[in-house]
Amino acid sequence: MFHKPIPILSAWGILGFYRGINEYDYNHEKRKKLNYLTPEPYLYSCKIANGFTGCLFYVIPPFLVLSIPTEIYRLEVNLRGMESEKLTDKYNRLI
Repeated sequence: MFHKPIPILSAWGILGFYRGINEYDYNHEKRKKLNYLTPEPYLYSCKIANGFTGCLFYVIPPFLVLSIPTEIYRLEVNLRGMESEKLTDKYNRLI
């Protein structure tokens, strides 16, 4: 009876991990463009930590109120094929 929400919860957590990693990549590229003379190093440990933060944001129930509308927005952008919108801050934010 309680085993049915576990795959859904784990999939939602994996999605949060993926979104956290994407946010780190987006912010790193943005900082690299702004500070092209002294770029910050690309750290995989920070990328993984940001992924775990995203996982926590997507799995903890009070944050679901914030993450579900964000995912609906991303779904609409992908369904409508709005490629220029994928490069904005709103699309790449974690929550």
